[in-house]
Amino acid sequence: MSDDLGFGKLLYDDGLVARLLGKTRKGRNRPLLYGPDLPVVLLTGGPGMGKGRLLRCVRDEFGRHVPAVHIDCAAPAHAERAGQHPSTRSEVTEALREMAVQFGAWGGDGGPIAVPRLYAGLVAVAAGDPLAGSATGLEEVRRHDDLLPRGSFWGGVLHRAFRSYLAALAALLAAQPLATPLITAILDELFERVSSEGKAALEDCYGAYSGAAGHPRLGLHGLSVDFQQGGEGRANAESFLFRALREDVEAAYTSVRGRMARAGRPAVLLDHADNALGRRLLRPVLLDRESGHHDRVAVFATARRADGGRFLYRSTDADADAVASWGPADGGLPVWQRARGGVAGLVAPARGVLLVRMPTLTTEQQNDEVARLQGRGQGGGAGHAGHPGHAGHMSHAGHAGHPPGEHASRLRVESGIHRLGGGRPRFVTRLGEGAASLRVREPGAFTDWDLLDAPVRSRDEPEGRPVPVADLLLDDLIVRQLPEELPPEQHDHWLDLLSHLSVAHTGSCAQELMLARQAGRDERLSAYRVAELLADSGWPHCPRHFIGDRGLRHLLMRRLHRMGAQGAWQADHALLRDHFASRFPTATDDQCGTAAAHAAHHHLAMGGAEAAVDHLTGAFPLRDATRTMAEWCEELLAIAGAPCAAPLAGDPDDRHARALGEAPPTGGDWLRRRVDRLLHAVWLYEDRTRPVDQALTGTWRQLLDRLGDEPVPGTEVLTRKAGEWAQLAQEKQPLKPCACTRHLG
Repeated sequence: MSDDLGFGKLLYDDGLVARLLGKTRKGRNRPLLYGPDLPVVLLTGGPGMGKGRLLRCVRDEFGRHVPAVHIDCAAPAHAERAGQHPSTRSEVTEALREMAVQFGAWGGDGGPIAVPRLYAGLVAVAAGDPLAGSATGLEEVRRHDDLLPRGSFWGGVLHRAFRSYLAALAALLAAQPLATPLITAILDELFERVSSEGKAALEDCYGAYSGAAGHPRLGLHGLSVDFQQGGEGRANAESFLFRALREDVEAAYTSVRGRMARAGRPAVLLDHADNALGRRLLRPVLLDRESGHHDRVAVFATARRADGGRFLYRSTDADADAVASWGPADGGLPVWQRARGGVAGLVAPARGVLLVRMPTLTTEQQNDEVARLQGRGQGGGAGHAGHPGHAGHMSHAGHAGHPPGEHASRLRVESGIHRLGGGRPRFVTRLGEGAASLRVREPGAFTDWDLLDAPVRSRDEPEGRPVPVADLLLDDLIVRQLPEELPPEQHDHWLDLLSHLSVAHTGSCAQELMLARQAGRDERLSAYRVAELLADSGWPHCPRHFIGDRGLRHLLMRRLHRMGAQGAWQADHALLRDHFASRFPTATDDQCGTAAAHAAHHHLAMGGAEAAVDHLTGAFPLRDATRTMAEWCEELLAIAGAPCAAPLAGDPDDRHARALGEAPPTGGDWLRRRVDRLLHAVWLYEDRTRPVDQALTGTWRQLLDRLGDEPVPGTEVLTRKAGEWAQLAQEKQPLKPCACTRHLG
């Protein structure tokens, strides 16, 4: 994937990033946006939307001109290092230390950024374990030596002061036992050798710590004690350490040398910032800025939920609905100003956030990326080697020459990627990689299911055996991005549970599946809890489908069809069919109108077209005077929204022939035959796993008009529906649109 694919409006010279940092990608100055009160910029979007890729792009491109430290809050290294000495380390201190190292390695204008305030705090924490021996404690203290600025000791003191400080630490290490507690000895040595400028810096910083009353020694000692207490005390200490680091950065810009040599704003880039570590880093920044403690650090962070995450809000806060939100498609630059009013400490932290919606790829961008991956665009690379897909529609790429119908084949692939991906960058790139390994022999028979079977090699194992692109996408989007609150005992079952839920609509029918598929387990998840976990993972909600993203739902349905030898697809649809069939037939159903129609929907998904036709024929107002024509049309659309298993299994798909009357059903009167044709025509159209066949949709008006041949109340509804459906089909829009199919057409 091109590093900046889809990010043009964010990264261009007068875009949001350049204006926040004051520098373009080429290093030109730009007027600063906002200030001195800065928002925390939260990049929001679900899995595969490119949030982490954008942060890496900012680090690599803008980080050549302004200091930009990058932290992956989901990286296991922070917890691993903290676990080596949990009494004096935490994930937050390890992340802050990594930030300090990156600031200290800055080689651009102004040189490295020294972090004396953070150093003092980390040293106090390292020396604060009352149970550690002096040797162990001093080893923890000396671990932070690399954070000390080389060549001077906090400004204004010759290098010998620095050397004498290190020598004093070595002497303490040799003294067994120490005459005083280690933290006292360390702070004595620190304040003995620090310059007057350094003492002033520590006084301004740690003199403001709770209970210090302006005395930096007391502040550092209190911070160490709070860290040892754990819980809220440790959280307060960690918050203050991050403030100390930001004050170090601020000092580097406001010093005489900094004002002359540094330009723009430094950046802290926090990937996966909506997990536990990210929240512990973001919250102190938000609370400090809410209380008027401002700094010039531009904080960019990522969050999967559209609202940034529940930790930003208070349940009773009146400002929760007024959080600033902006997307590149909105145009211009976001207007942001902190809301006024409220009691400090009681308002929601979200007031200090600017939510930036990650952009989806346009159709043109999608096609350009597919062309690049297939070697048809500028800088296009070679396709991945693969194996033929099922159904005989594809073959290896790389043969000399261009196959007949190449243009039609390309359009088939591009439209399939658009339907499945909906502009989600990870979908587009993975499917494009798969398409690069295929050549479509029969464009008319090629479906989206064939595209999901396209073989690619994993980037983690480039020499390994090719696997279907659908499996790699599930690994990218689900397996590697488990919900934070998912119980550990459910980790191995999460993908299976979602696969079963791909056939569900509402929470109630999803719950039926959960009860059946988790029978016998001590630890169970309800469907309603699964819905919460999906929302926390950034997956969208659709009122008509439990799995609210169309592409993800297709990945999961494909997997369900291949799960085990017991036929999970048939079993799940049969379970829901029987569940709704057991209810009173005319009982109201939110999805399909009646329980009987909902049962027919799942029967149709199992291949039971005859049962679905029987239901619609019996429910037609000519036969059932209790139904109106409008209700019947709605039931038709609800039933015809069933997925079809035939293409998944590689079986012949006779829907087209039955819709055109080329394979009429055996038996039945004129009404049943016409209903049969109409159902198959609508079913094939609503399936949308291939481009729209306009010849097929042209039969709707005739079929609907023929249904109104008999004097049935409401036949004018059929005429009106024929016009409405024809217009929707002309624009290639779904007949029963929902949140996850808006991109179709």
